[in-house]
Amino acid sequence: MNYRVEQKAAFTVRGYTKEIAKIENNENFYAISHFWSNLTDEKINQLVSISDGSVQGLLGVSDSNESKKEQFNYTIGTSVNHEESAKNELNDRPFPASSWAIFKCIGAISAGIKAIDENQPFELNNLMQLKQKKYAPWLDEPILENTEIPRIEFYPLGDMEAADYLCELWIPIKQ
Repeated sequence: MNYRVEQKAAFTVRGYTKEIAKIENNENFYAISHFWSNLTDEKINQLVSISDGSVQGLLGVSDSNESKKEQFNYTIGTSVNHEESAKNELNDRPFPASSWAIFKCIGAISAGIKAIDENQPFELNNLMQLKQKKYAPWLDEPILENTEIPRIEFYPLGDMEAADYLCELWIPIKQ
């Protein structure tokens, strides 16, 4: 599994946050997908309009790796200038300067976006499958996941249903 390690300066993600129940101590992909499905064009446009431009797309932030609680927080947002404070329904999630293992994921992610009806078939998309892996590809290296920092999914602007759509999973690490 290919990945790259990248050092990122401190940044803030601002977005809509929802507390979601875990399923068997794992992320609830259906509930996350439903959260994305219910994001209106107006809310997406609001997030794009407040972006500081450091990422050209949206971020999914999950703190499910931080604790063994039965719930986790999931945020759909974008990187912002942290000098301004969040308004209305939006919440800020600050991130310290950190190293990240960044995994590329190629393929349509529409399975997650279209999960509106729990009776419809639900198949894990490639990013969901990547997140389910129980092992780290760097086991032979002196790297550990930094569970004090949430994982981030990066969704660039583009056709998320395209077979060649490229998104990323950012895992905070300690070296």
